Amino acid sequence: MAILEMINEVLKAANNLLDFVFFWGGLLLVLGYPVYFFANGIYISRAKLKDLAGAIIGDLMSQMFILFILACVAAVIWCSPELLLLYFSRGKEIFPWAEWIGVFTFVRWGGLSLLLFAAAYTFGHENGEKRWMYSAGGHITVLFTGLIFFNRWGGLLFFSIPVLVAYYCSLYNMAIILLPASNPEDSTERRKRFVILAAYAWGIQFPMIVVGGHAWAKLETRIPGDASQDYPVPGLVWTRSHQVVAITGGTKFKQLDGPGVIFTGKGERPFQVFDLRLQARTNEIEVVSKDGISFKARVATAFRLDPAWDGETYKKMGGRGSFPFSYRRIRATLGVTSTKAATGDHLIYWDQWVLNVVEDAARKVLSQKNLDELWRPVKDEKFANALDKIADEIKANASLTMQSAGILLASARVVNFRFPGEQDQVDDISKQQITTWSSEWEGKSSNILAEAQAESEYAQQEARAYAQSVMLNAIADGLQQTQEIDPNLPRYVIAMRFLNALQDFVHQQPTDRIPEELQSHLRDLPEQFFRNQGKEK
Repeated sequence: MAILEMINEVLKAANNLLDFVFFWGGLLLVLGYPVYFFANGIYISRAKLKDLAGAIIGDLMSQMFILFILACVAAVIWCSPELLLLYFSRGKEIFPWAEWIGVFTFVRWGGLSLLLFAAAYTFGHENGEKRWMYSAGGHITVLFTGLIFFNRWGGLLFFSIPVLVAYYCSLYNMAIILLPASNPEDSTERRKRFVILAAYAWGIQFPMIVVGGHAWAKLETRIPGDASQDYPVPGLVWTRSHQVVAITGGTKFKQLDGPGVIFTGKGERPFQVFDLRLQARTNEIEVVSKDGISFKARVATAFRLDPAWDGETYKKMGGRGSFPFSYRRIRATLGVTSTKAATGDHLIYWDQWVLNVVEDAARKVLSQKNLDELWRPVKDEKFANALDKIADEIKANASLTMQSAGILLASARVVNFRFPGEQDQVDDISKQQITTWSSEWEGKSSNILAEAQAESEYAQQEARAYAQSVMLNAIADGLQQTQEIDPNLPRYVIAMRFLNALQDFVHQQPTDRIPEELQSHLRDLPEQFFRNQGKEK
């Protein structure tokens, strides 16, 4: 029993001491913060902004005055239990401090809990759904469980604080599993991921954005947040290994980061996504040829950001991902667009700008050519292709502009033409031009068909003459052979030679070219011949 009483006395003394430290430490913190704020502001202004130090110190004085008034109000609220007790115990010779000090600790923790709940609602209800309420309520419950059921400060130190530490350690381990990472072994990156998940639990997170895998994919905000608040919480942008993102702060360019996980700060947001892979785009444009005919052409182009380094050099320079790139060249590409646009205007992204440049070059090249030159080049050499010539001209006109913007143009060509159909509106001049052009090509096609018909008839005549010569040669060979055997052989032997030669010639021809009746008649000729010879005898 003596030991228990000793332990209780020790715990009571420790509680009284901690109550005393809690009261005076909190009061000193409330009143000392304005002084710290003013001293820290003076240090920063003199170290970094020497020319504006006087003006900044004047602003700091006014801010400190307002902050000091707020600190005095907070100090009065902090000391309100003692002030109320002093008011109700007036007239007594001894101030009953020791009897009420434990109650005052509960009152102060209750006030801090209400302040925590109000702050969680104020900052977390907009983007935190009900997470702010669960976090604030859970922390307050754990806090008062230790204070009430485990003897005040003993329960706070040996129950509430360990439970909260275990909770945040679990969040730290969960952040390593749930959130994406570029370098999982980096301690700084692990700490930021933990802060992001903890802020998400309170509902005060910055936006968490995922970039789609396709080049034309939009930025997808998976978890919304308010990046305009001054929280010590980073935002997160997750990119693939072939993507780099330009980050802006308001309307100013801030940094170029990626690939992998990108941590953003206050007011920062991803602006443009640069796909490091080879890009391919197509579009249909309207063109007017040199001879005044309107038509539509489909333009196809392939391009990529200028890597500037090979893969080995890129890795030595500390690059991340499998696709090398140059920050300077991407900055040059970013310079062809703007970080802001007027009301109602759409931003032109870098890949759309490339397609616009190629389209302009294609219009200039096609407008300098007649309609015939789209199929037949001016220098109609052997194996010459008009579309290849046009592609070379388009690439020559656009490649220099692309290169100055940090982009390599792999190809730019016209792949198809389309003339207006019946449903499209065509002006009279274009109709006349199309009619004239069509008549010319119809005449050319008629000449080609006539030449082909004449060549076909000539080939048929040659084939007929050749067949006749083969037949005559076969008959002559048969006569010569029969005469060599016996000059007195009957004449039907000669006829049999003729029939055999005729049948051999017929068998050598495709069956679909000889009527069935003729084939049957040729098969029956030998039998009819022998029958007639027998009758004569």
